[in-house]
This record gives sequence, C-alpha cells and structure tokens, in this order.
Amino acid sequence: MKKTILFTALLIFFVNQPNLFSQSITWTEKTNTVSLPDGVKFYEGVRETPAFKGWYFEVDLKNKNIALVPYLAKGGTEKISDFASRKNVYAAINGGFFGGDVSYSTLIQPGRVLAQNVSSLTRNSQSYPVIRSMFGIREDRSMSVDWIYHFGGGLENLFKFDAPLPYSSSNTDPLPAPEKADGLKYNDPFMGVGGGPVLVKGDSVHVSYNEEIFWGSGVGRDNADPRTAVGYTDDGKAILMVVDGRQGDVSQGVSLPELAQIMIDLGATEALNLDGGGSSQMVIEDSLVNRPNGSTFQRSLATFLAIVPSDSIPEIPIVGFEQIIDTGDDSASVSEGWSESANSGYYGDTPSLITLGGDGSKTVAFNANLPQANLYELYGWWVSSFNRSKKAAYVVLHANGRDTVFADQSTDNSQWVKLGEFEFTGTNSDKVIISNTGGDVNNYIVADAIRFVAAKKEPTSNEEEYLIVPEGFKLLPSYPNPFNPNTTISYQIPEAGKISLKIFDVTGRLISTLVDGSQNPGTFQYSWNAKNMSSGIYLIKLEYATATNRWIRTQKVTLIK
Repeated sequence: MKKTILFTALLIFFVNQPNLFSQSITWTEKTNTVSLPDGVKFYEGVRETPAFKGWYFEVDLKNKNIALVPYLAKGGTEKISDFASRKNVYAAINGGFFGGDVSYSTLIQPGRVLAQNVSSLTRNSQSYPVIRSMFGIREDRSMSVDWIYHFGGGLENLFKFDAPLPYSSSNTDPLPAPEKADGLKYNDPFMGVGGGPVLVKGDSVHVSYNEEIFWGSGVGRDNADPRTAVGYTDDGKAILMVVDGRQGDVSQGVSLPELAQIMIDLGATEALNLDGGGSSQMVIEDSLVNRPNGSTFQRSLATFLAIVPSDSIPEIPIVGFEQIIDTGDDSASVSEGWSESANSGYYGDTPSLITLGGDGSKTVAFNANLPQANLYELYGWWVSSFNRSKKAAYVVLHANGRDTVFADQSTDNSQWVKLGEFEFTGTNSDKVIISNTGGDVNNYIVADAIRFVAAKKEPTSNEEEYLIVPEGFKLLPSYPNPFNPNTTISYQIPEAGKISLKIFDVTGRLISTLVDGSQNPGTFQYSWNAKNMSSGIYLIKLEYATATNRWIRTQKVTLIK
C-alpha cells in the first residue's frame, strides 16, 4: 500500500512539472538544410518519452532585410502552402482562432485593423465579456504580448490592459464588460496577431486560460495536443513554434503549461498560444514542415504569421487618395504635333491640346507617381465638340500589362469621365498615354487631364472612416519630388484637430516625426531634410483626427543623391 501511494505521488509530481519534460527535448539546428534568409534560424526538436516532435524559427528582427507580418487568408480561408506560394514568403505558421471563414482573433497590419478578438463568449447560456491577447510588433520592431479589447473599429478604439478579466472556470455569471478608463489606449501597434491564452509573462509561466475563457471551448489546458506559439526574447528575436501531436509514439503533443516552459527554455520573456490541433501548421516556402494529425492534410486557415522580405510589409491604406495630372505638369510628356485648343472648359490652367487622328505617332504620356500598388479608378477630362473623335485612344500601362480604352470625346464636356479600374504597381512603370491612333483623320483627339483615385473597397474596420474625406483636408504634392536632400511637405485642414505627420522607409520603419499634436484650421508647411538618409523611396503619412472621425493620406517621395 505504501509503495502504491508513493508511486501515485511521484506520478502526480512528474505530471505537474512540465519543465522536467522540456529539459529532455533535444533541439538540433537545421538551418543549412533549408532555404532561409540571413537572420532566420530553423530548429527541430525530438524527445522519446513522452514522444515529442516540434520545430521553431528564431527570427532576428534587428535584421532590417526581413520582417514578421500577419496576413488574412484570401477568400476567408486557404491552405497554408497556397498562401505561402501566393505571397512568396520565406516561411509561415498558422495564426489565431476562426470559425468558418471568419477570424475570431485580432489581425493588424500597418494603419488598419483587419480582424478583431472576440469581445464576448457564450457560456452557461449567457454572454460573457472577455479580454483576450495579442502578439504585437511596433514600428521600431520591438515586440510585446498584451491583453487587448476592441471598443469599436479602428486602431483608435484598441486598448490594452494589465490583466484580463478575473474569471475562473467556476464563474456562473458574466463579469461587467471592460471600460476604456480601466485600460490604456494602444498607441503604437504596427502589426499584431491575436490568439490566446497568454503563455509567458515576465520570464515565468503565466497561462491565463481561465481568465481568457478558454474553458468550455475545444482548447484544453492540461491535455497533450498539437500546439502553435509565438514569443520573443530580450535581444529582439521572435520565436515561432509548432508542435505535432496525436501521433502516438511519434509525437503526443504538449499541454499549455509545458508549451510555456519550452518557450521559456528557449529564452522567451513573453509568449502567446495560437490556434492548435489540426490548425497547427508550418511551412518553409510552400512546403509543409510538420504533419498535422500525422498526415500531410492541410486544414484551411483564416490567418497566418509569415517571415517575409521587408519590402513585403503592407503599406498604409490609401483609401481616399487622389492624383490629377494636367498636360502642363512635369509628369506629362507631349510629343510634337499637338496644338492648343481655343475652346474653354479645360481643366486647370493649361488649355486642352488637340491633334487629328492618325497613325499613333502623336502622344501625350502621363507618368503616374502613385504611393503604392493598389486598385485605382482612372478618369479622363476633355473639352468636347462636334469635331472631336469618337474613338480617342487611352493606352494604360498597369500591373497586369497594357490595355487601350477608347473614349467618345464628342460628348461629356468638361467633366471627369471614368475610363475604368486598373491595378497599378506604384512604380514609374505606371503610365497613361493618349494617342492619335485609330482616330478619324477628320476629327480631333483631345489631351487635357487624367485623374487617379484609390478604388473604394468594401471597408474593413477602420477603413470605413477614411471613405468620406472632409472638404478642405488635403495633403498637397511635396516639392521638389524627386529631391536632394530637402523637400517641403504641405497640407491643409478645415477645422481644429490632432495631426500626425511622419516619414517611413520602404520597410515600414519610422524615420521621422514632423508633427504630433493639435493644430487649428489652416495650411501648413514643413521641410524634411534627408541628408543622412540613403537614396530611395520614402512614404509620407498624414493623419488628421477630430473628436468624431479620423482620416489618413499618404504620399510617396523619392530621394536621389
């Protein structure tokens, strides 16, 4: 009887000491067996008893050539290998929780919230408010794991808390919903992926399973299961881990406390659990690394966390962007053979140009300077008359090739006429050329002005607030552009509000903050001196917020030394 009691006590002791298991895991670096960039290391771990097999990436975010970016799946959900191929990533793991094709976990890309953590859960036939967690990356590439709550759409309604709500598994009644006054506005999220529960806080195992209300869900705390986790070390390295499970003698999986201890043993000071079970998946390029549920079957997922080149960082949304190019602007190139029209109604200060239809040798080329790759609406402006061409050719060079749109310039006098929607690249290859090809030799082709407008998409959370821009809010073209080393940035606001004017490089790194505070109505100019910067493209981000709304404008400038 004493031996039985002693054996039972020892068994209970070992079951509740996850660090004893994790210490026996043998980790072997496998970086040289795969194709990964500098700054990323790849490890495989095994253990015989209990059976364990897992993998992790160590990503040095001090390396400015690589980035860690969360993504939504295309069409709601997709296989991780399809996602990796579509985005051409170095590697990726699964993200947070989802149901059907809807993410139940936060996903933040620069300037926008694309998905939110659930704000309440049904337990005991009641609605329980809940604060859940997020792994966040700031503009300076530092990382954190925080408990967050969305009080509405947009980054301005994202708050973080010192702790989740104090639930236990025996709570029979919901606690009051959190209030903004109990937390802090999350002022510096750049990117983030939600999940839960928190695994590690302050270098210690801290599994907030009950508080984040994972009881009553399919996520167990102490059972061995496939798991996915993300965390970071004090020296700026992210750890992305996937552990296989439910595979008998190959890999049984781990509990949440053991997963937390494994992350601590690898140096993580904070860590977060992501979706697990059959969702726990890892790819290098588009090749599956692990074996979900013991096979190569891939469950379609809603979110991903990917290691990518830095220039893959999603740029700040440009909903509401507009650019107009007139024939008299520097961005327009006029060939010989055009003359000014005497007709009124032309756009701006430059009269319309006209030429007879012919062989296409007479052109006006408008060289776009768009802030980023995006879908844009394209418009044309002309002065119509009885002797104008009914088949004026607009040649559009865009991301998907070359198209020619024919416009009837005998109608629609002195107004913007939509010519179509095109995916442009945001580079100097984007052009619109008005040509006299195909026109009637007895009628005139008109070249006047064209207009690009960032295409209105179905709004995602805070994007809906940018769609209606107040009259008088403008980010004016910076001058000169290209520049060396000074350019002047001008903008105007119609009423008092909070202004943020910042400069970013193409990796999304914050270069300079020119304005961050309240301003009265007016027009403002600020000079940016880039004498210590390298030649290249930089992004100007102007944020304007009133008591009820917030808008963003962006502009691309080029430094040439």
